[in-house]
Amino acid sequence: MKVTLAIEGTESRNPKNRLTGKNTDQTFFEVLNDEAKTGKSNVSKVNNPAVEYIVQPGDNLSKIGKNYKIDPHKIAKANSLERPNLIFPGQKLLIPSEIEGKMQPVSLKKEIVASWYGEEHQNKTTASGQPFDMNRNTLAHRTLPFGTRVRLTNPENGKTVEGVINDRGPSKPSREVDVSYAMAKELGFVRKGVTKLEIEII
Repeated sequence: MKVTLAIEGTESRNPKNRLTGKNTDQTFFEVLNDEAKTGKSNVSKVNNPAVEYIVQPGDNLSKIGKNYKIDPHKIAKANSLERPNLIFPGQKLLIPSEIEGKMQPVSLKKEIVASWYGEEHQNKTTASGQPFDMNRNTLAHRTLPFGTRVRLTNPENGKTVEGVINDRGPSKPSREVDVSYAMAKELGFVRKGVTKLEIEII
């Protein structure tokens, strides 16, 4: 079934919904939800079906698709990109995911080793170009795109915090993320310094 509809932040070439023949401002995913409710679709109801990604300098659809493990052509289609090679830094893209025929949010959850950094790096420029602020919920990761939001959980105490990737690191190969002092404080491992956490893309 081919659907040409307005996607968030874009306009459809045809203002009429080909499913209903009526004008619509619905997004592609809203249409899927409506179909699921009326029984006209074999796609189950969609909850948060896509991740919003901010294009970073040096990005292209192939690189983004590899990071999210999705065909870049699906990203282009979901965002109605007529010229996929001309994405630009700061552009917002919806990253869909199809698992067993159902639209699902992109998610990655695994155990990692984390450390933290703080005052000695305060106001220094991060790899993303932003100044480091030890009191903000940010973290460094070697490969996840800048702007990616993640949820970290400390299995020792059950504490959870969300943050944004804006730096590269850690330098020590035995560690997988460096979190800001603020995140380490909320997760309860400032004194310990290094601990195991669970990470999930949100």
